[in-house]
Amino acid sequence: MHKRQVTMIIGIMVVAAVVAIFAIVFNSSSHQAEEAAVAASSSSHKKDVTKTDKTSTTTRKVVNKKAANSTTSKHQETGTSKTTQTLDIKALLQGQIDAPKIASVKQADEKVTVVFEDDGTKTLDEFMAAYAKATIAVIKAAVKNGNQSVTTARQVKLEDGMEYAVAGKWDQEQLANTAKLSDGATIQDVLRNADQYAIGGAAWDALTQRQKNDYKNQQHGGQSQVADDQFDKWVQAGIVKD
Repeated sequence: MHKRQVTMIIGIMVVAAVVAIFAIVFNSSSHQAEEAAVAASSSSHKKDVTKTDKTSTTTRKVVNKKAANSTTSKHQETGTSKTTQTLDIKALLQGQIDAPKIASVKQADEKVTVVFEDDGTKTLDEFMAAYAKATIAVIKAAVKNGNQSVTTARQVKLEDGMEYAVAGKWDQEQLANTAKLSDGATIQDVLRNADQYAIGGAAWDALTQRQKNDYKNQQHGGQSQVADDQFDKWVQAGIVKD
């Protein structure tokens, strides 16, 4: 009987030990599973945060790019929308002594074209000096106004018609350079700073050899090394035969 009781007690202890071991193993596995779940959740959260940060960074880049494009667009619009004012050539020359009368004025596309009349009362030197002075005034006003090109000419009456005794064209760089000349600059300085100039046949024939030398004996010349067909045709169109 005593042996039987001992055997039962031992059996109970073995069962209790097995249950305890099983409980320990189960709790350990459950804890590891919880840690793994927490780690996975943390990793997933970090990925979400990183993804959110990347998305935020991308969004900021897009917004900044749009803002930059908007600024550039506004700048371009400002640059292209700038328009020049129409110059009042008559008022510009009103107080100028011996200013030639105006035959025609054309202003378009930032270009100014003025043709002066022949008053028929001046010597060739006075005629040319008046043209030079009027042209300088127009050029300076055009530069301040933002114009990019100025073309002027002065008619001379001939026995059989009319032609441009002198004509010149100033574009951009040469326009700016010529605007720096004094108001009383000589006709030679004014024409030699032009991109293109032309002296009519009658006026050229009336010049002394010394005066022709001032133009390097070039009746047609200028700073530009490229021929300007439009200017040449415009000068030719100024020849009118009776």
